[in-house]
Amino acid sequence: MTYPIPVNEFERLETLRDYRILDSDFDERFDSLAAIASNHFGTPIALVSLVDDNRQWFKAVVGLDLRQTRRSDAFCNHAIASPDAVMVIEDATLDPRFSAKPLVTGAPHIRFYAGAPIVAEGGAAVGTVCVIDRVPRRFSEADRHMLMRLADHALALMDLHRRNILLREAAERDALTGLVNLRGLEKAIDRAVSATLGGQTCGLLYCDLDQFKQVNTASGHAAGDVVLRETARRLQSAVRQGDLVARVGGDEFVVLLAHPVDQSVVDLIAQRIQHGCMAPVMVNGQPVSVTLSIGAARAPRDAILGSDLLREADRALHASKCSGASRFVIAGSRGIPAAGGEDLASSELAHAIAHDELFLEWQSCHDIATGAVSSYEALVRWQHPRLGLIAPVNFVPLAEASGLSGQLDAWVLFNACNQAAAAPADAQFSVNLSGQWIANGNVLPLVRAALERSGLEPARLTLEITESSTIGDEQQARGHMNELKALGVKLALDDFGTGYSSLAYLQRYPFDLIKLDHGFVAGIGTEPRGARLAEAVIRLAEMIDIGVIAEGIETPAQAELLRSIGCRLGQGYLWARPRRMPWADPAPRPAA
Repeated sequence: MTYPIPVNEFERLETLRDYRILDSDFDERFDSLAAIASNHFGTPIALVSLVDDNRQWFKAVVGLDLRQTRRSDAFCNHAIASPDAVMVIEDATLDPRFSAKPLVTGAPHIRFYAGAPIVAEGGAAVGTVCVIDRVPRRFSEADRHMLMRLADHALALMDLHRRNILLREAAERDALTGLVNLRGLEKAIDRAVSATLGGQTCGLLYCDLDQFKQVNTASGHAAGDVVLRETARRLQSAVRQGDLVARVGGDEFVVLLAHPVDQSVVDLIAQRIQHGCMAPVMVNGQPVSVTLSIGAARAPRDAILGSDLLREADRALHASKCSGASRFVIAGSRGIPAAGGEDLASSELAHAIAHDELFLEWQSCHDIATGAVSSYEALVRWQHPRLGLIAPVNFVPLAEASGLSGQLDAWVLFNACNQAAAAPADAQFSVNLSGQWIANGNVLPLVRAALERSGLEPARLTLEITESSTIGDEQQARGHMNELKALGVKLALDDFGTGYSSLAYLQRYPFDLIKLDHGFVAGIGTEPRGARLAEAVIRLAEMIDIGVIAEGIETPAQAELLRSIGCRLGQGYLWARPRRMPWADPAPRPAA
């Protein structure tokens, strides 16, 4: 080791982690404290620094574009070795402990350092409030005293942070059983379901005690409480590590099954639960018999939103109760007819996604005036081993109904980016994305991963979001869209004019262009108001700096009329049908 290790290092790390503050979000209260330190001492850099086992992590930063450094490089690591004093290094280049450190010899070129340890109750120094300068300087006793006071304020803020976490956790716990309550469960479900869009799985078992009211009536509520506590214990014994058991009210419990989840896992845990709850519960020396009915649902098979998954499991529970006590029912998905009249099962589509029975065709977009290709749109197809080629209209609804749309979108995005990266460097590409992704926290990591793995430049990619799809929480959606645009990706509103909220979407969300639905184009030459309506949309888009692509152009007359009213770009059979491109060789699907 090239740095001192406090004698109470184990206890110090335990104390630090007990605050639950490492890797937490920026907090304006800590930011203000760091700003006060920087302003008061006139230093360009000030930090609230916490020293973990192998890193220095900053809860607040002024003057550095860093969130952490190696512990071996940290001045603060030396400061915590003497918890009762402020460590002052007037010129780091003259101190053999620091003169060769990367933070001294390179950016940020530290010369002066002063750090006051943040000392928790019990004497463990968990970090510092420190000020840093790029030139040597002095530090008076009054300065040391002031820095110590700021360190005391930092400790008070850390105590407040921990109390707030404990209060939030208490609000998400069931007082009788100690299990997570409905509020905490809903948050956990949302996190788990969000991960399914990245290829993971999760499931719910909705459990209800049979004849519990009779227990309360015959033996009293105190006896009922004993039964509920024992049921909670048995449920926790039956599940896997990583699964979550919650009591959602009365005699109802929910088990959130963590990834990986398939039919065999659902069956196994349900059997364990029912077997574990068969034995009578002893109440005041008397056996009380209880059984459980269970309804199950899985994501993304049965739902892609947390509320929908909970509802599907509840519906399955209701079916279980209706069929008799101590039953187990699994939510199911209806098949959707294929073009040949046969039903497609969600399991077939899931297999197709996993085993690359899908492939991409590309339809070009053109400059209406010259006919030159301006971009390509990726369109997915399914080569079914039994039914042959299946069009998207016959399997995209199945993906949406069975909760597979997230996996389908991910397959298309990764493969489209892989193929596009092999195209000429000046070509532009667009990929469709379900609206549910946009309000989901995984959309940015998904797109970034697809770009990084393929090597495709973000500026060459446009994500098309269908207007009629459900985007979800407006504030989150807008934030994620702005993050995508900051990444360099463009956004298009597809099928503009097919929904009821077209103008509202343009007002709320930062789209770069709209794709005028083919219904507008078809009506240009056949309906009196068609051309005027299309022109109005094009002019409106121009006024708010949004580009327009007209879809479904089939005749030269349509193209000419669109050009005359100001539409520059078009797509349709006039120029090209969807087809495989010479640069788009099939590529293996990246792991999700």
